[in-house]
Amino acid sequence: SSGINAEWPLRPGDQQGILNAVEDLNIPTIRISIEEFANKTQVDGDNRFMYDGTVEIAVMYLRVLYDPSHYQIPGVWEARKRMELSRTIPVPNVRHQIVNMKLFQMLLSQRSFLGRYAEPGDIDRLLDVFGEVLPLSLDAEGDANARKALLHPDRYVLKPQREGGGNNLWGEDMVAMLEKLRGNPERSKFILMRIIDTPVTPNRFLLHGSEITGVQDTKSELGLYSTYCTVEGCGEVRNNYEGVLLRTKLATSLEGGVAVGYSVIDSPFFT
Repeated sequence: SSGINAEWPLRPGDQQGILNAVEDLNIPTIRISIEEFANKTQVDGDNRFMYDGTVEIAVMYLRVLYDPSHYQIPGVWEARKRMELSRTIPVPNVRHQIVNMKLFQMLLSQRSFLGRYAEPGDIDRLLDVFGEVLPLSLDAEGDANARKALLHPDRYVLKPQREGGGNNLWGEDMVAMLEKLRGNPERSKFILMRIIDTPVTPNRFLLHGSEITGVQDTKSELGLYSTYCTVEGCGEVRNNYEGVLLRTKLATSLEGGVAVGYSVIDSPFFT
């Protein structure tokens, strides 16, 4: 059996590192395009997910299928369905991917919903580090939240159910979109998030060891890596912290994505 990486032509460096680590364990890998994923994968009579009719796929490591444009390629939607219903292990599977969407982040910031998954003594500690996330449902609560953003556009960012960077709306763009969505059910597909006012740090940017800017004001965002695995019938079998990701950007930049060029990967120093 083989692992397959259905790739988009972005960030091949970190992808290759993962493939090398897997191959060091004597697990063969194949890198395929999203078109090959759509056209050269099948499910056999034993519910095995196959590539080109001859190779069983044990793990499907996805670097695509998070953006609506990926599903506009003919055959991709059907291939995703085949994969999810087969016995291969998608990374991530559709349930894990949906849980990472903005609407679920909003639900997890609500005390009543969080109480389903956290111990009572931990809920306050968790909410202390969660940013304010507000729904924009087409009701009195959503209307009130929209008014907050219209009155204080410098305090909020409007986020759609999208990943990959470059999709959020700020300031005048956010105000224009909220006005456009007034009374429109499409508004409920967005969330409002209170802007996190992170500290400004003087910094330099380097490219291949050479400084490309003078001292600049920057802001950083710290994220956590984790591994999460569930098995049908057994539930959660692994949920571990694995490390950190620090992204640093110019203080004047609103977006923070690395892949789209708004920020760079940095190294934290904990004291």
